[in-house]
Amino acid sequence: MDATRPLSNPRLCYRPLVPFEPTLRKQICQAAAHLYDRGHGAPGDGNISVRLSERYLLTTPTGEHKGQLEPTQLVKVRFATGEGVDGSPSSELRMHLAIYRGRPDIRAIVHAHSPHTVGLTVSGHSLEAPVVPEAIQALGGIPTVPYASPTTEAVANAVLPYALTYNAFVLERHGPVTLGASLPEAMARLEVVEHTAQITAIGLATGGAEPIGESEASRLRQLAMDAGLLRSPDAP
Repeated sequence: MDATRPLSNPRLCYRPLVPFEPTLRKQICQAAAHLYDRGHGAPGDGNISVRLSERYLLTTPTGEHKGQLEPTQLVKVRFATGEGVDGSPSSELRMHLAIYRGRPDIRAIVHAHSPHTVGLTVSGHSLEAPVVPEAIQALGGIPTVPYASPTTEAVANAVLPYALTYNAFVLERHGPVTLGASLPEAMARLEVVEHTAQITAIGLATGGAEPIGESEASRLRQLAMDAGLLRSPDAP
């Protein structure tokens, strides 16, 4: 095979497989219930979306109990217009659409109101320079997005510069957002954010939480990129 010859259809070659829609609906409901059971928010808090195709997204509905969702309650949304086909989508849909449009490699987004993560932003602490190596190797960094009124266009505008570089970030006073090539990946990243926040909060409460130095953080990021665990910030 001629390595210099362009692929006839690069889109088909690189597009990840997406589960059949009914299966994906079940997975989103299971993920939402998991977040609720793990204490990542009150009943109506947070939202999950998955890129169903080039034309549609699936998202959690607005205002419904995240621990009790049924597959039929999820909302199919037209990607081009943001219009809900079969219900009222998440109130943070603008943010989700902005991220998907800016990051074609992303197929799932999870947003929660995880208590330790939100609590640190309330007290003025950031996770951008993590205190544990696992967070750096899994996520690279976890910056905090300055506060914007939830559900407004301002959130989408504030988030996009961070989403273009990071796969996890924290909305000040509002909670973590994680991105993934699949829903399980985005969910796992959210657990890393909250676990890191919990360790940081314990450290602060018991004497201090000194971030890992930049030289060691750079080394850990490079090791993660070499192992294929972390996307390079310069990756297209």
